Amino acid sequence: MSRIAQCYDSQSCIRCFSCMVGCGAENRVRLQRDKKRPVDKTVTDTLAHLLYLTPTVTESGVFPDARRITAFNHCRHCETPQCKPDCPVSAIITRPGGSVVILEEKCIGCQTCVGVCPFHVPVYSKEMDKSYKCIQCFDRTENGLKQACVTACPTGALFSGTHEEVVAEARKRSDFYSKSTGITFMVYGGDKINSVVGSLGWMTIAPILDATPYLLPVNPQKS
Repeated sequence: MSRIAQCYDSQSCIRCFSCMVGCGAENRVRLQRDKKRPVDKTVTDTLAHLLYLTPTVTESGVFPDARRITAFNHCRHCETPQCKPDCPVSAIITRPGGSVVILEEKCIGCQTCVGVCPFHVPVYSKEMDKSYKCIQCFDRTENGLKQACVTACPTGALFSGTHEEVVAEARKRSDFYSKSTGITFMVYGGDKINSVVGSLGWMTIAPILDATPYLLPVNPQKS
């Protein structure tokens, strides 16, 4: 199976957060399907671990040139995930399409993955006594469907496909933005970032000058 990837185009995003709604709804359906949880419980219960996308909003610049920047803290599905070899019970695997997944049934809640992730992504759930993060909807992509967040996005700011397809489209958009604005844009994660994480299964199109507020470290290291 080809490596699956997706990309967040910060310039096409309208900050509607439909991606978050789609993610939460998909995870509630998974509770019904995989854990046989009653429909009323999956609809009404407030569970933090059902949301894999966490927005971080910052202000950049000063009036009248102030800008609001929305970044998403999410699993990057690294080519060489640093959380995987350090898990003491081998609860983290890489799926055939490249999705890095925490196996809930094996996780012992030690939080090692929380500590070593170069992007500070995994979150520990006290309710479950386990760590959780984005699974890149591997159950959908391995059956020919798009990720829930990609399907929910109304503007195409989130798009997916094979790694090669996503890189090509992302570079096309990045070049267009650079030429039309005079600002240099990048495709973060399209190429190998460093020897620690490699390339990414979740890329980001953003201005290079905004790398920090978009949570895009130049040289991510194992914590």
